[in-house]
Amino acid sequence: MADGFIKDGQNAKTSMSSSEAEKKVIADDSVTEKRAKADDGEAEKKVIADDSVTEKRAKADDGVSEKNAPDEVKTSPTPTASAAAKITPKHKKMIAIGMFVYLALMGSFLIYACITLISDKMGEEKYWESALTPWQDTEKVDSISKDATHVTMGTYIIDFKDMNLDDSDFEVVARVWFKWKGDDDLDMAHNFTVYRGAINKLTVIEDTTDEEDNHYQLVSFDVTISKAFWTVRFPLESHQLKMYIQSEWNLARVIFENDPESGTLNSSIDISGFKVLRAASCALTYKYPIAMGNPLAEKETGHLYIAEHLTEVEINRNGFSLYLMCFIAMFGTTIWALIALFICTYHRVDPLGMLPGALFGTVSNVMIGANKVPAMQNGLLLFMNVFGIATILSTAITIISINRIRSKYEDRAFAKQFGKMMFYTEVTLVVLGNVLMPVSAYLQ
Repeated sequence: MADGFIKDGQNAKTSMSSSEAEKKVIADDSVTEKRAKADDGEAEKKVIADDSVTEKRAKADDGVSEKNAPDEVKTSPTPTASAAAKITPKHKKMIAIGMFVYLALMGSFLIYACITLISDKMGEEKYWESALTPWQDTEKVDSISKDATHVTMGTYIIDFKDMNLDDSDFEVVARVWFKWKGDDDLDMAHNFTVYRGAINKLTVIEDTTDEEDNHYQLVSFDVTISKAFWTVRFPLESHQLKMYIQSEWNLARVIFENDPESGTLNSSIDISGFKVLRAASCALTYKYPIAMGNPLAEKETGHLYIAEHLTEVEINRNGFSLYLMCFIAMFGTTIWALIALFICTYHRVDPLGMLPGALFGTVSNVMIGANKVPAMQNGLLLFMNVFGIATILSTAITIISINRIRSKYEDRAFAKQFGKMMFYTEVTLVVLGNVLMPVSAYLQ
């Protein structure tokens, strides 16, 4: 029996332990469930809070965008909308002002350049005629030369051996003849000089006198003459090569008369890069500003007069080969800049990085032209380079403006319209400039 009571007590303890364990498990499950619900609640609150913050930020960003965006660009353009429909009065005013300023500047420059070049060419014509017109006082000359020997002289140009713009001189091979009657002591073959010239070689070919006391001398000589070449229209310029033969005797002893055959040129004469346009000659007198100690001149006029004979030849550039050589780099860089503007306008690409190479080509073009002339005058060479640089700079400004319109206003239609107008305007001006300026310089 005792064993029975003991066994019942153990069973009761076992039952109590099982009940306590079951209660503990239920309590643990309840705590876990509460914790899970609490975590879910916190997570849901955090998600709601994050959504609220995101929504507030989005609204704030939308408000800033609406404030910054101009009235004209608040609504996004539809793909089917026309470009013209997007140009507002403000945009039209921007285009009008920009186009007017650009056209006014470039147009004024072209007009000035063409007038300068045409005036220079017209000045060459006046310079030619004035050289053949005697300036001296005829009565004074007749009075001084009343007892002088009248010498008929003429020239024949055989060749221009050299013409150097850098050294500012040219070399002439020619023949000159003298004819006079009486005055056996006169020797013109050895008593003449060339104004601003150095005679390199002189040969007397003939020296005869006939029965009627008519004297004739024929001389061949090579002379280098200094000349300051005018390069306003370089490299399409013309030059007037003048040879003044002066008597070493004063006007009281010798006076020149022009032979009708004088000023004739060798038919096969050739000057590298040039063609001969015309030639002429005349007899003149030269008046020194002082008497050079001559007693008669000091007594009568205070100036010394001498006989002088002029032979002048006009030459002009033979074609446009040197012109293309001087400006080929400029033409290439200008086309390169226009291509960049075309790409920016029609393909929505930023080609601004293409322009530094164009500017480098422009600088090299300036150096090529500058090395071919002794001094760059205000003329065609300078005008063409300034015009090319202005075209490249205006192209760069246009590309920057197009990029700004696309990024700030987000109006691609207006940007394209603006780019097209500037592109066709620049192409037109480039064609006009590269035709009008060389034609104005080369007109004959």
